[in-house]
Amino acid sequence: MFVKLKMAAIGAALVLSSSLGGWQAAAEEQTITVATPGAALHFYPFYVAEAAGLFKKDGIAIQWVDVGAGSRQIAAVASRSADFAVVGMQPSISARENGADLVAVSGLFNAYPIQLVLSKAAMEKTGITAGMGIDDVVSRLKNVTIAVTGIGSTTDVLLRSWLVKRGVKPDEAITIQPLGNPGAMFAAFEQGAIDGVMLGAPWPEKAEADGVGTIIVDPLKGGIPELEGVPYTAIIAAGSLVKEKPEVVGSVVHALTEAMKLTAAEPDKVGEMLKSYFPDTDEAIYKAFEPRYRGKSSATPVISKEEYQKLLDWISITSDKPVTVTFEQFVDNQFADKAAAEVLK
Repeated sequence: MFVKLKMAAIGAALVLSSSLGGWQAAAEEQTITVATPGAALHFYPFYVAEAAGLFKKDGIAIQWVDVGAGSRQIAAVASRSADFAVVGMQPSISARENGADLVAVSGLFNAYPIQLVLSKAAMEKTGITAGMGIDDVVSRLKNVTIAVTGIGSTTDVLLRSWLVKRGVKPDEAITIQPLGNPGAMFAAFEQGAIDGVMLGAPWPEKAEADGVGTIIVDPLKGGIPELEGVPYTAIIAAGSLVKEKPEVVGSVVHALTEAMKLTAAEPDKVGEMLKSYFPDTDEAIYKAFEPRYRGKSSATPVISKEEYQKLLDWISITSDKPVTVTFEQFVDNQFADKAAAEVLK
């Protein structure tokens, strides 16, 4: 369940400062369902668009549906039980490869903000210490259980890619345990049922603040060559939805583009607005990670061919066969191109 923004006055002021770029909202408000795995700051532009009232301005009402892991988000969109998902591009492409009618209509986040957190016991057992490079971490990461949201999810594939790229067979070196949503993963970690987790903010920061774990690998800091320039999340929809309701898709992408412009124009105010999505997160922890996420948030909804190719290159690390889904098949930039031309002048 998402907590709605309480800072209405700030939101209204920000909406007024945002240009509508000539966009005409639908005559009647359209409610869309958005599949999510829970609150996550790598959905940054989407949160901004909702918090600042930009979706509403474009005639869109958001109904969040927390379905857990990314695989369930994708299944929900593919089956049309949800209209959109804010989800990793990698598992979406894999689903498209297997016949799911999915397309990406807008970029969201341009880095992998999923961190590997280990317990103190696991660090002592493996000899891994904070500040080690990725090569040294992987060489020592043995005989531990690491939780991911689901097998085939981005958390899972990301972890496996680090090992495979460095000549290690993941299922022989470690136990990878799917546990569903981030809250369940963190609870198991706190209780000592697992040795580590693959999670994004605020969970890794909370683990360190509570003294139950240490961030060992953080892609947001760089140092992982195979992830340089690889995009992460996008807005995913069924191709059939795009054909049936192009005006709805256009309105969603337009609102997201306005959010990207707003983030660039008034970053500090936007950062304050999004705190409401993490009501249980300590203020100091939030202020420590929010600017880093803001810096990797997409500045344009348009997904480039170069970005797509870098993503395919990364996917190939753990894939048994080449991805055959082309850029033209998976990325539908028609709405992003239009919104970028109107809003990002």
